[in-house]
Amino acid sequence: MPYKEKRRWRGSVRFTPSDGSPQIRRTQLFDKMKDAEKWENKTREALELADAEKRKDMHRVGLEVLVGDWANAYMDYATATWSKGSCSDKRLAFRRLFEMTVRPNQLVHEITPVMSLNHLSRLKQQTTGNTANRDRKNLAAAWKWGARYLGMDKTNPFRSVDKFPEQRHPRWVPPLEDFRKVVDAATPLQRQLLLLAFHTAARRGELWKLKCSEVNLATGMIGFWTNKRRSGNAEFDELPISGMLRAHLAEWKLMSRDEELVFGSRFEGLLDINNRWLRRLCADVGVKNFGYHGIRHLSASIAIHNGATILEVQQLLRHKSIATTQRYIHKVKKSTGAVDALDAAWRDDGNRKPPALKLVR
Repeated sequence: MPYKEKRRWRGSVRFTPSDGSPQIRRTQLFDKMKDAEKWENKTREALELADAEKRKDMHRVGLEVLVGDWANAYMDYATATWSKGSCSDKRLAFRRLFEMTVRPNQLVHEITPVMSLNHLSRLKQQTTGNTANRDRKNLAAAWKWGARYLGMDKTNPFRSVDKFPEQRHPRWVPPLEDFRKVVDAATPLQRQLLLLAFHTAARRGELWKLKCSEVNLATGMIGFWTNKRRSGNAEFDELPISGMLRAHLAEWKLMSRDEELVFGSRFEGLLDINNRWLRRLCADVGVKNFGYHGIRHLSASIAIHNGATILEVQQLLRHKSIATTQRYIHKVKKSTGAVDALDAAWRDDGNRKPPALKLVR
């Protein structure tokens, strides 16, 4: 609405575009109030019309996006942002979508909630509810990204599908005895990799990328880069080196070689994403197969059972949130308070005759 400025009237229009752009402000001076009002109305109408045309253009871009172009653009973004493991899951989700339901040269707006439901339902029948839900999550995230950057429809067809029932199995954590058997049967190079994984609770990728400059025997600290963060940013975390690991590192002389990485060219055959050498080693000694993440859980379980606090385990595992560490702890340490109480009550009442069972009619 116009306002008086000295002896004249100033028309003022503020308009916020629908695409989230900064607010637009227009002002102009007039001799009469009615001229200022007329200018305000015309200016506001022109801005609204331009905004509507812009929305149509954005929607038209989204309608013309091919499924294959969407998948490639998202995977380029994912590869530059997240770890290889996360990208592998996303790539598999697109591969299954192309094999079972759509073609890369189809338009993205042809993917409807019904088509998404049929695709994920078939996937559940062929695999499991866990796999269908994982693809649902990855494809929904990809669609949300496309809506933000490619102008695709904001109605997410994959998010419209309800989650499927799942069968959750706890991760296998090897007993310390099994881990010792594998370490004893390992070659010297394999043993070095396994013991460093055990003493640091490091993830597989973090071990492979560990640099000699990030291991400081003088200060007793070791550091790992991780991108297991919600933001996707790579962050550097340090933790103390145990006395035993410090002695091992000095003995192995891993940092004395002219290589940037601790596990460099000599360990090339062990840097296998499928852990084939570790699978064979487990089979040779007759123990149930486990991987690097099983060793990580084992380290956390031994720390807890030997008196470490949850904050100390959080530091070892390098979790941002203590809630994540608590999920590890719940898997490795089960409280026996309730069952112990039942056992004690039964022993205390052991001299009494158990009550006679009565039939309820």
